[in-house]
Amino acid sequence: AIQVATTLILVSPKFLFHVQSDVNELSTTEDKSLLNEYVLANRLSYFLWSSMPDQVLRSAAQNKNLSSSLPSQLKRMLSDEKSRSFIENFTGQWLQLRKLADARPDPELFQGIDTALIQDMRRETEEFVGYVLRSDQSILELLDSNYTFANEQLSKHYGLKPDGDATRRGLVRHALETGTRGGLLMHASILTLTSNPNRTSPVKRGSWILEHLLGAPPPPPPPNVPALDERKDTADVITLREKLELHRAQPDCAACHNQMDPLGFALENFDAVGRWRDFDGSSPVDTTGNLSGGRAFKNAQDLKQLLVSTESKRFSRCLIENLLTYALGRGLEASDYGTVEAIRRDLVRDNFRAGSLLLGIVTSPQFQGNASP
Repeated sequence: AIQVATTLILVSPKFLFHVQSDVNELSTTEDKSLLNEYVLANRLSYFLWSSMPDQVLRSAAQNKNLSSSLPSQLKRMLSDEKSRSFIENFTGQWLQLRKLADARPDPELFQGIDTALIQDMRRETEEFVGYVLRSDQSILELLDSNYTFANEQLSKHYGLKPDGDATRRGLVRHALETGTRGGLLMHASILTLTSNPNRTSPVKRGSWILEHLLGAPPPPPPPNVPALDERKDTADVITLREKLELHRAQPDCAACHNQMDPLGFALENFDAVGRWRDFDGSSPVDTTGNLSGGRAFKNAQDLKQLLVSTESKRFSRCLIENLLTYALGRGLEASDYGTVEAIRRDLVRDNFRAGSLLLGIVTSPQFQGNASP
């Protein structure tokens, strides 16, 4: 009997998952304002620390001043080492960094790309996103910045001058020259994640940008679409870009590939593990393209600047949607999008500061438990 009861407890969803209960469902006798403070402390802690509230949060809840002190609590909690779990889990979910561990670049084509380097690639992106969020930078720096985070191994991989404070394990903030690697699109983690084991994939890279930065994922490919000709003898006489141009000539493929491929072509100066190159085999790399509406770009730097100047609305909306999804632990529904837009408007008024984004999330009706999921 004890075994059966224990088994039922261990498989209960309320044991396996952190359940976000509505305040009004919790009690009809307790002081609901106090109860709401404890629920808020719990939600805030699991959002930013992936763990239970500490004594400071519990005391603020008991004194009924947690809601009024959210800005200072956010700053305190983000500066705590425990917020690393938030950065790791959120970037793993939003940017799909959790899939990077499965990346297997061809060891004959890309020598020296070991597990340690791939882990450093992921850590670079986590440190970068964490810095923007913790230090209240503009979220547009995620698209284009003049710095990254690197250690000796990553600096060598990128061809950067090593920073004197960097070690093999420790990543430090590394200033970049104008027109080089700044921004997520030029991180080796993203470039490796969106490549095939033996070559780059403009299609994957373009699709990733549409889905994870602009919130406009392309539809799945239609059935019975022939794959690209990957034979080595054809690679010697026709470039990858030319193959994709032939692919786009098919009516069933054109609509989606006309959106994805140009975005991916802009990143062709970076090989399948994120190293700079000027040639793809024996052919010079062609990084020119156009965004929708005929907005032309010459290379990845041009593309970044276009995204910052003309796509800030779509990017900020996409980031808000992903962060709110993570904070609530559920997918968004139609009733949530008014909140998304309200947070976006406040974000624009505050010059896209990350602090405004995070405060908007934790003060939203959905996060506070005052709106039905």
